[in-house]
Amino acid sequence: MEDCNALVKDNRQVARDTYLMTLACELSPFTPGQFLMLRLTGSCEPFLRRPLAILSCREGAVELLYKVKGRGTSLLAGKQKGEELSALGPLGKGFSDPRPDEEAVYIAGGTGLPPILAMAERIGRGHMIIGAYTKDDIPLWQRMQDIRGVEITAATEDGSMGMRGVATQALDDLLKKLQPPCVIYACGPAGMLKAAASLAKGFGARCEVSIEERMACGFGVCSACVVRTTTGNQRVCIQGPVFDAADIEWGQ
Repeated sequence: MEDCNALVKDNRQVARDTYLMTLACELSPFTPGQFLMLRLTGSCEPFLRRPLAILSCREGAVELLYKVKGRGTSLLAGKQKGEELSALGPLGKGFSDPRPDEEAVYIAGGTGLPPILAMAERIGRGHMIIGAYTKDDIPLWQRMQDIRGVEITAATEDGSMGMRGVATQALDDLLKKLQPPCVIYACGPAGMLKAAASLAKGFGARCEVSIEERMACGFGVCSACVVRTTTGNQRVCIQGPVFDAADIEWGQ
């Protein structure tokens, strides 16, 4: 874990309310699923850092993909080239690599694309599903298509791109065509993760999920980001954000 003074190299809109930020920052090697805690200003407003999953980190440049959802991300979207941020990380536990005999399946929905795309680019084989309400909500489509060895499927609820429906419907269709063993990597809304975990269990596949929770410190001190598991409460920022889906108490 390092606290790095990072300069904004680029910060551009790549889909509806979605931005790709590139920071000049020297960080330790990361595992897809790990994240940074960003301090956005030199003042106390906003008081807390913002957690953002790392999309890539190479040659002194860190990429972050984020969606504007509140005050913190609105401030982030307004950052210009040359402005400085404070980046703490890499933090948390990332995804494990697939075994050589496992078919890799990646599924992302909502704001869950960064760790999933990072994992697909790292592994370079398998099948990837991206879900959104409409095609205008899907960023970096060409970048996804450019991953050699990974087959890409889009699922939009309005049918404007790819199949009409949600990402887990596409996952169900895909699993019916694959031969085990498989491993599923998922990040997105809680309902999507719960459905993916259920499909994985029915298919006999391993499933790792990256849980999205509000955080305060990002490194296990405050216990503000607790999730219920079969072995008790776990802190998403340090025991996660990646968990074995079979360990999560999904509730009703």
